[in-house]
Amino acid sequence: MLTIVTPAANRDLLSIEEMRSAVGIASGDTSRDADLRMIGAGIFDRISAECSVAGDGVTPATLKRETVAQTIRSDRAAAVLILARRFVGQVISITFDSVTVDPSEYEVYAGAGLVYRLCDGRRIDWAPGTAIITYQAGFAVIPGDLVLAARAALREQWSGDGRDPLMKRDKVEGIGEQEFWVGGLGSAGTGSAFSATVRAMLDPYRSVV
Repeated sequence: MLTIVTPAANRDLLSIEEMRSAVGIASGDTSRDADLRMIGAGIFDRISAECSVAGDGVTPATLKRETVAQTIRSDRAAAVLILARRFVGQVISITFDSVTVDPSEYEVYAGAGLVYRLCDGRRIDWAPGTAIITYQAGFAVIPGDLVLAARAALREQWSGDGRDPLMKRDKVEGIGEQEFWVGGLGSAGTGSAFSATVRAMLDPYRSVV
């Protein structure tokens, strides 16, 4: 069970300036900002869904930093506790059967979202019981490759001014020539709204469900 203790202030993976740049709008041109924000909000939520970011069923999931509390109940010993979210910034507290676990008695693999129990510096199993882990997960600063993925996804979806958002060059001399960015809008049979190009860029941020 996951509870959002402190939600992110917003779920934007790109600033409005970055969104304008991604679709070729001048930095000071605010005329399409409302459209960009609307399309961007949908893309950012779909990126979280594509990466299987866990939510509480009420607050939309995000890759941006939030404070969450997760309850893990087990009737058998476990070698590791698997957090619902990866990219752990800080574990604030762990209680096990209502007893606070000292930070020296566990270690966290932040990128994978794994928590190991320690005794005298050695790993031991977590006993059967109920653990409540309060932690920060997600990014306070969006990584560069995730920014690139969001920019590419926005460019793919953007259809303003009647121009194909994937077209990189349109040369008309005689027969004519068109050059497109690699990828496309989604891929049949994948269940994804994104092209293979964007999906590949998102691979490092996927959670295993």
